[in-house]
Amino acid sequence: MPLGAQTDVTVLNGVPFTDRSFSIPVLFGGVVAVRRMHGQRMNVAGLPVSGEPRDWLTPEVAVMTRPGVFPLPVRPVPVARLRRIRRSVNRLADLLPHWRPLMALPVEFHLTEQGDTSLSASSYLWPQHVLLGDAAFDSNEALDELIVHELCHQWLYLIEELWPFDVPDARRVALPSGTPNRAPREVIGAAHVAAATLCMYQALGVHGGERVEMFTEYGRGCLALLDELDTDLTPAGRTVAGHLKEAI
Repeated sequence: MPLGAQTDVTVLNGVPFTDRSFSIPVLFGGVVAVRRMHGQRMNVAGLPVSGEPRDWLTPEVAVMTRPGVFPLPVRPVPVARLRRIRRSVNRLADLLPHWRPLMALPVEFHLTEQGDTSLSASSYLWPQHVLLGDAAFDSNEALDELIVHELCHQWLYLIEELWPFDVPDARRVALPSGTPNRAPREVIGAAHVAAATLCMYQALGVHGGERVEMFTEYGRGCLALLDELDTDLTPAGRTVAGHLKEAI
């Protein structure tokens, strides 16, 4: 394993966005090693020659070294909306300064294809690429929530490059929202989004109301599902789920 003798996910000291102790440098070191390994095995040309994380953490290199990569259909983001995305990222970094390194992860933003009513989307098989729907720009509040949502996914995808969260042929379930056919790793992702969004609202001084109640109920529903799916989780999946239980 790229992290040397200590190969358990506990070496990361928690989960991004919810644990201040989370070790970004340790994760980045492991991701660089894994991407180099995949690049060599796949005989990819044009990869960085240095071992510097900044060279290996670009969306381009992420895609080049991801086995089974599968880009999604998208539209480009107009300049005015790109500015709004940057402002949202900066707002969140200012609100929670310990999030600033997390918000700085290189990510390419796109719009969902015409007619797609999704608010946002991302995929493990298209790393460091985020899709936003037109409705994401209805308000700054909506955009901030969705930026947190999708960057949560991107950071868990980085961890999953080193440690999968569920076992092969794991059962699939419906999320508390009713979204069907989701793997346990996706339930972990949903719980993570709920926990991080609650952190955002707490920092805003919002401790109640419809959104807080909704994310609290949703997060707890995801955690209850993970209890039922315990045998479908890897040790890493159980560890991450345990951190999220402390956060919701």
